Amino acid sequence: MNLKVNIFSKIKSSDTKNKSIINNVIASFIIQGGAIVVSLLTFPAYISYFDNQQVLGLWFTILSVLTWVLTFDLGIGNGLRNHLVEPLVTNDLIKIKKYISSAYLIVGSMVVILLIASFIIFPFINWNTVFNISSEVISKDVILKSVTIVFFGIMLQFLLRLIASILYALQKSALPGLLTLFSSILTLLLVLTVNTGNIEENLILLSWVNVVAVNLPLLVATLIIFNTKLKSNTPNIKFFNKIYAFRLLKLGGLFLWLQIMYMIISNTNEFLISWLSGPEYVVDYQIYNKLFTLVSTIFSLALTPIWSMVTKAMAENDFVWIGRLYKILKIAAVITILAQFLMIPFLQFIVDIWLGENIFTINYIYAFIFAVAGGVFIWNSVISSIINGTGKIKIQFIFLTVGVIIKFPVAYFLSIAMGTWTAVIISNIVAMLPYCIIQPIWINKLIKQQKLGSE
Repeated sequence: MNLKVNIFSKIKSSDTKNKSIINNVIASFIIQGGAIVVSLLTFPAYISYFDNQQVLGLWFTILSVLTWVLTFDLGIGNGLRNHLVEPLVTNDLIKIKKYISSAYLIVGSMVVILLIASFIIFPFINWNTVFNISSEVISKDVILKSVTIVFFGIMLQFLLRLIASILYALQKSALPGLLTLFSSILTLLLVLTVNTGNIEENLILLSWVNVVAVNLPLLVATLIIFNTKLKSNTPNIKFFNKIYAFRLLKLGGLFLWLQIMYMIISNTNEFLISWLSGPEYVVDYQIYNKLFTLVSTIFSLALTPIWSMVTKAMAENDFVWIGRLYKILKIAAVITILAQFLMIPFLQFIVDIWLGENIFTINYIYAFIFAVAGGVFIWNSVISSIINGTGKIKIQFIFLTVGVIIKFPVAYFLSIAMGTWTAVIISNIVAMLPYCIIQPIWINKLIKQQKLGSE
């Protein structure tokens, strides 16, 4: 009788997890669809807001450069996301308080230090030179003020976006995307309704708009969560714990390194193509890249809830469910990869509709290389979602680091040997392939061992 009850409870638990994944995936698709619509509407709104394209370019560049700061959060968010799941599952209120309080205190301290440093250092930087814009277009004082305001907003976001990690731990993976959508809608509304008619005043105003639009939804979500779901777990300096802080920093630091390594592998293509073959070939790269990343982006979006669900299943020691999920994801990945290759014969037709006839001619060898690269990154997204959820990221740490080391010399020597910019894309495949082969072997071994241990 106990055996039957145990089996039934496991099935019920798995059904709950599966429903949670399906609900989060559907919600993510709806939210992402809304984000695409808002993005399409925001760009022309920006053009109307600034009647000078140099200033508009300056604004996009300021956001791009300063937003990079968000990457260097010591991985506290990802560390909190993983460590918080187990005490949430076991309802260990003391552990929850210690992890949340320690995370907020660490990040809060970083924010204070960085803000003080920025107020001291920023005035000595020639921002007109940094952003390559004449002081006759935008004065030195105005750019300094704009950069300072945007940086202040990013520092607030540093702290407030910890709520996104908490939402992931609570298995509410669609909600962080919803908060981002609210920010985009708020920005669009303010840009459409508030315009001083003066370029410099508009830049300062938009800087403040960005602060409010980005941080207000995060603040509201924080207040709601800590007054409802986690009412008794609000951050409190009394619950700061050095051991818990070290755990967050240790795991978070590893995730930060992985994030940087992956970013170097995947986000340096334009630079390498421009350097090795010429900037004109970057346009060709962008056309192929946009065609092939659409499929992988949609697939990656569907994987958003997987990381936290695997962490929860680990806490519950439900490796049977993890094994089943992994099989389903591998099948889905294979189907998606095949779809990329099946798309190749129709690419010229698609490009003719997209860009116009006789504008761009598809090289099918190049298309095949992009399909292979896309397949590698789709496969990587599956195994990384599983392994990040387990928190056992040593192999990923080693092989992504090795990937970064080998990518650049491979790209350089292949570009000389092949005489084509696609050598850079091949270097991505070479950099990622060892990890994509070794990590699945380790995952299979882990699941098999844990299943045997639980029998």
